[in-house]
Amino acid sequence: MFMMTFLREFQSWYWNCDFDDSELQAAFDATDAATTPDEFQRAFLVLLHSEDTVARGTALDFFDRAAATSRFGEANPFEPYREEVLAAAREMLRRPPRPGDDVAFEGADHASALLALKYGAGPEDTDAVLAVLRRRPEGELLFNALGTAGIVLASSERPDPRLVALIGEMAFDRSLDIDYRREALSALRNAAGEEVTALLVRATGEDDYRFQQEAAWALSIGERFYGHRALLERLDASWPDDERRFEASEVRAALGPGPHSTYWQGTDPPGPGLLQAHREMRAPTSERAHRRAFRTMLHSGLVPAVGIALDHFRHTEGLTRFNLDTGAFRLAVLALARHLLTLSPSAANASPETGAVASHASALDVLALLAEPEDAALLAAALRRRDTPPLVRERAISTAQDCLDRWDAPDDRVVAALEELTFDPSATMDDRTLAVTALFDVPGPRVTAVLLRAAHSSVLPIQIEGALGLTYDHLIDQHRDLVRGLAASWPGGVDEPDGAWLVRHALRD
Repeated sequence: MFMMTFLREFQSWYWNCDFDDSELQAAFDATDAATTPDEFQRAFLVLLHSEDTVARGTALDFFDRAAATSRFGEANPFEPYREEVLAAAREMLRRPPRPGDDVAFEGADHASALLALKYGAGPEDTDAVLAVLRRRPEGELLFNALGTAGIVLASSERPDPRLVALIGEMAFDRSLDIDYRREALSALRNAAGEEVTALLVRATGEDDYRFQQEAAWALSIGERFYGHRALLERLDASWPDDERRFEASEVRAALGPGPHSTYWQGTDPPGPGLLQAHREMRAPTSERAHRRAFRTMLHSGLVPAVGIALDHFRHTEGLTRFNLDTGAFRLAVLALARHLLTLSPSAANASPETGAVASHASALDVLALLAEPEDAALLAAALRRRDTPPLVRERAISTAQDCLDRWDAPDDRVVAALEELTFDPSATMDDRTLAVTALFDVPGPRVTAVLLRAAHSSVLPIQIEGALGLTYDHLIDQHRDLVRGLAASWPGGVDEPDGAWLVRHALRD
């Protein structure tokens, strides 16, 4: 387990921890020997709840270390105390910075506080960050303040002009080390506003390639891209290969074509007009041209072109690649998705890599996002088709799950269709188990009845999925004995069936 190992090896980022208080010293020493999240939590809370600045700063460092380590897939054991951590960080920043001594450098308490604050910073933290930056500190304290400032700006619908101006001033202050200047510029990357855009454009005129590339990357994100494509193309062409950094690769990726489609690979729209519209959708030259190209494809009347447009609406790197507002298209997109599902599926040669029924796959993906309860009959019909390829069956099940999660109340027609699929011996086992999974955490007696029926199934994979569905919070208290009995009947060790460990883990919780 990475988490326990990394936390045991960690001491703090900034503090020389040698406490006169025996309880604090024992808590700190415990972090070197703890083997479970509970043991770490106990030691962490002693440090966090202390009035000792060094102890609290160390606790904040531990929170940051654990939060960073969680990227490997393990839970941060201190996450339940996030609000306490943020409150402690904010309180620490309200106090004058701690003087430097043999325990830590001047302002180490603020450095620790800023590290922790980045996990929940918002506009309300503007003044605290401003106070630190106005002192023009150096080293880790400055880097942490600029990093947290970037989060504050990104979370602000209208960034505070004082913070924007100060960071802009630092970015162009040639008396500062270039690394600090680049860090200041990076704090503007995800901030909104014309003032920020003007600073980024100005920064592309600086001599330092990395400074240029940081600014260009920021201009390539979101709606700024549309207005600055020509500038980005000139910059991209000017950077020598040996001076290109990660930021330059992001700029080139933005300039390059986006996805062809999700399900229509291997085919191009017929005719020069649609072909050009498709190219524009993939690599837009302006916001207006992007919208026009999408409308051209969507309203073409040709199933492959419509399908590609639906894919671009749904794909995360498609129509919203540069944060285009798609609200005006929603009704038309939903209407065409519904229409495609009422037609015979598209032919295999229309989408060579996907095969037949790409049109239904594209339509179902849209329904997963936009379908209303009035679409329940259409969705139930898609679930009941037994002659569809595996891809469309899987998309229908996934769409049903998304809709049941989103709708205020589960529709009995969709639930009934999933139940039929679950107990259909002619369906694949993957489809049958996915149909049960689609009902997880969905309230209502009709759904609970299906999960109970699945849990009593003689088909072990169905039984396990049904049992797992009964472990959700709104069901486990009533059905714990049943689930525990089922889990006890399953083999363990190397013979343990797939998914059984999830049920056993849920019972332990």
